[in-house]
Amino acid sequence: MIGIIPTAFEFLPIAILLSIFFLMVLYLKYVNGLNLRSVGSDICLGAMFVQITLLTIPVWTSGEMNINILVHIAAFVLTLFLWILTVWLLKRRKPSRKHSTNFIQNIIYYFRKQGNTRELLSYILGTFGLTLSLMMLFNVADSGTDDWKVQATYFVLVVFTSIGVGYAGYGIYKYLQSEQFTHSFKRFSNEITRDNVLLTVQSSGSQKHERDPVQPVVDIIRGSIMKGVLGPSMFGLSILKHNCIELLTASGMRKHSMGRITLHFIGHIDDVGKLALRMDEDEAANETIETMGDIGKCAVSKGLDAPADDILRRIFEYYDVLSQKDFEIMKLTVNGAVSKIGIAAAAHSIDSTSSKAGNMLGTIGAAAIRSKETDTLNEIIASLHDIGMEASANSLEGAVRQTALKLRDIGTSVVQNNLLEEGIQIISRLEDVGVIAASNKLELGTEQVIWSIKDIGLSYGYQREETGINAVVNALANVGVESSLRKLEDANEQAVWALKEVARYPITEGLDNSISISAKAFARLSELEQVKVDKVIKELEQYFGADEKNRFKRFEKEYKSARKASR
Repeated sequence: MIGIIPTAFEFLPIAILLSIFFLMVLYLKYVNGLNLRSVGSDICLGAMFVQITLLTIPVWTSGEMNINILVHIAAFVLTLFLWILTVWLLKRRKPSRKHSTNFIQNIIYYFRKQGNTRELLSYILGTFGLTLSLMMLFNVADSGTDDWKVQATYFVLVVFTSIGVGYAGYGIYKYLQSEQFTHSFKRFSNEITRDNVLLTVQSSGSQKHERDPVQPVVDIIRGSIMKGVLGPSMFGLSILKHNCIELLTASGMRKHSMGRITLHFIGHIDDVGKLALRMDEDEAANETIETMGDIGKCAVSKGLDAPADDILRRIFEYYDVLSQKDFEIMKLTVNGAVSKIGIAAAAHSIDSTSSKAGNMLGTIGAAAIRSKETDTLNEIIASLHDIGMEASANSLEGAVRQTALKLRDIGTSVVQNNLLEEGIQIISRLEDVGVIAASNKLELGTEQVIWSIKDIGLSYGYQREETGINAVVNALANVGVESSLRKLEDANEQAVWALKEVARYPITEGLDNSISISAKAFARLSELEQVKVDKVIKELEQYFGADEKNRFKRFEKEYKSARKASR
């Protein structure tokens, strides 16, 4: 421990010189408007120059100064490898467009997608190479020393210094990069004011383009996409989103003017997204879809249902294009944007917009089933559930019915395609929506939920799938009980009838566990609606012939036993 402190003081000039050199490279590149991402690679080149200089020392000194040639050659090769690695890390990569079930491939995809992580690693590796070279230049680490403790101390100091300086430099880089982009957009973004935008949207003809304050920002974004430079396009889209949302939330305009401004911004952003798709710039297209989703959510919060519907239509057009190109991963962004608008619409009691969002999600879900895209399908199910819950809580009966219909269509399809777990998940989601709808006395919406659960249950019955049947009869019982408690007579009657339609499958097929679960579900309903339940059970008996009477008797015995236990 005593020798570490003197060694660290000997190493201190290296750290100081490294930091100064690093800051000089950053500053010079920033002042000249050059690419700051490549600083790690550039200082690796500086390290290689130092190594070459060290290798020429014996020639300059006519052999009077000896160095360990092998060690220096090894250091040069290592530095060259680090330079190649930093260049590879900064290479532009197209993100994967399809899901993979391979764990290792998913890790590689995640790493490739994290551009910030790759940039930071290039900075750390560059500083490591330069630190190593400066150590040898100052002769701090004697290549001939036999003291492994000293060598280990030097190595630890190199590692920690490289990480510290590299991380600090990366933080400065992100700040300077933001300053570069801000400087490029500032003069134009300052022109995007309420008065200037209103003047544009209220004009017509050639005047619109001449006075449009949004156009210069869009031009920079388009130029960035055409050149394949990601940074300015992402920063510019962020500015457009921020300015649009700020105008909608803080300007105090009338609803009609806010609607026109929203459509104006969305028109420009949509054009950018379509250009990004044509140029195969996936990240810019992805950011465009997310931006439209955020603006659509804000528009819904302001009661702008017509602009919100237009945004939904535009976003869905991207889905059509992505389906043709088979971009599986980007479809999730479309799902997220549509569901974001749909949930917000349901939360703000805009029935038509939430219903349209539910209809779009149902269409996407049907396509996901055909192509076996389970990740997309799970997202769709969760989104429809959220829309249905918000619609139920805000008494939007139309949206509740639309959501239940789409979940039914998806549910029956997934069961027919042997995606049984997804089917059970849909039953659970429908049950949640049905209970909330019944508690808010939305009788028509509750009935549609019951019918949807029943149809999925029939699909499970055809396949003799006990787990699904059990989930269905329990869900019907829960929704039916809530309907009875809320005095929704028609809905409760439909729940009892639906339970009868599903329960006949386990009795016919002799599925003992499902017979028991079905009997208990009837017993729960009979606590509140005994007359209805007894009548339906008598009707149920008529479905079975002489060879099936014993199964029905077993069901009836289970039902009476469950009723007795409940009392």
